[in-house]
Amino acid sequence: MDREILERFNNSKLFYPCSGNDLKIPIELFSPYVTDFWFVDRGYFSRGHSDTKDYRFDVLADKQRSVLYADRQYKLLNTEINGLPNWHPGDKDITPCILSETYRHIQSNREVTIHRRRGYGFSAFRDEKEIDKLGVFFYRGDSFGEGGSGNLWLKPDRLDKVCNKLIDGGLIVSDGSDGCPRHRKNRGIYKELWKYHQKEVSQCPEELIKDMKSFTDREGRRFSCIGYVGRKYGPTMIWQVHKKCPIWQRGVVSSCSSQIFI
Repeated sequence: MDREILERFNNSKLFYPCSGNDLKIPIELFSPYVTDFWFVDRGYFSRGHSDTKDYRFDVLADKQRSVLYADRQYKLLNTEINGLPNWHPGDKDITPCILSETYRHIQSNREVTIHRRRGYGFSAFRDEKEIDKLGVFFYRGDSFGEGGSGNLWLKPDRLDKVCNKLIDGGLIVSDGSDGCPRHRKNRGIYKELWKYHQKEVSQCPEELIKDMKSFTDREGRRFSCIGYVGRKYGPTMIWQVHKKCPIWQRGVVSSCSSQIFI
């Protein structure tokens, strides 16, 4: 990733609702510039939960293996648990539990904390005061139907709240999940975000980025696609959001020389 882009995120945070076991790529991509990673899922530390049991994130919080146990670039410094280590998967009124692991990135000597929070994404976003000054909002692999959260994070009102917590020049990384479920019409200012959701594409990453049109929303925030991070329910694209877009730039489609590929 371009160093100039990464340096915007010094000491910022990453928030990923409905994250499941999709932790590796966000950490690899944004650490050690992002210092706080928040991964939230209702199935964490809930023994036998159908959403997490296949990769053992349902195991009690005090029995979990550390996220970066096999990564020699990091040294585990501290582990902290806040909340009940287990929760019955059938109880929908979830009591949150946060498992926080602090590591030292050996090469840079910087500390990084990775939080896994049992609970719902919306309540975490609302109630956890530490989830602010977001450098990155990461969201993919979710759905509206059975097995998904149905949380519509890309609806305009919800996206507005996300953008309010983003730093200027922060990133939205998404495959367009729940942006336009079948019962909603595929239109609106943010439709580029789910342009290829649930679609097979033949374009290479460079072509996909070029095909994504920059746009400005009603709050004057400028969205420009600058990268690609593999596939989930469609290509996962990286959008940079500038909050103070000059009036003369609004509606102008621009290209970005700094592109990110994984």
